[in-house]
Amino acid sequence: MPRPAVPYLRVPRTVFLVLLVVAFAGCAPVQVQPPPDPEPATQVLIIDHGRHSSLLLPDADGRHWLRYSYGDWRFYAERRTGPFSALAALAWPTRAALGRQVLTGEAPQAALRRDLRVPVREVHTLTVDADETAALREDLEALWRRGQDDRREMAVWDMAFVEHPTRYSLRHNSNRMIALWLAELEVRVSRPPILSRWQVCPVPPGNATEDDDAPDC
Repeated sequence: MPRPAVPYLRVPRTVFLVLLVVAFAGCAPVQVQPPPDPEPATQVLIIDHGRHSSLLLPDADGRHWLRYSYGDWRFYAERRTGPFSALAALAWPTRAALGRQVLTGEAPQAALRRDLRVPVREVHTLTVDADETAALREDLEALWRRGQDDRREMAVWDMAFVEHPTRYSLRHNSNRMIALWLAELEVRVSRPPILSRWQVCPVPPGNATEDDDAPDC
């Protein structure tokens, strides 16, 4: 008697193409360049976790820090980390999550050492405009408040999650979202990132304009 056919998963061809792009894109870091002479100034931190990134912003009271991240809802908010969930996130846009964690203390590096339990590969500190930082924080807090009815607490990620309105995909992943948030702070980004690999360039001269070439370290 012939053996029954074994079903198998057919991976979309676009997934293989995207993985090739990832392999080549991972060779060079994404360069970021803070704005010249921001006034008033504050600090924000890019936290490189190895494959994805999060962004640390000061709270309005100056005594706390807010860590924001973006990612696939099933992976982060439901902890469905198996290969099929990962493949779905690669192959087509999926529901997205906004993550948030409150860290205490005025010094960000000390707050990270004390309150952060997830892996950290590198931390990059940028000096940016305080008013634009406050505006970005308020936008993210508005999204956070809007999603409170479906908030998910996930201790394994050190974060709570609400739904983000922008669908997740490999071309619009956590690192791409960090780059978009940085652009709102007038930080110049060399290219849309796929992997989490950042390099901070020196601050440009005061006469640099937005029409200048992308940052080059």
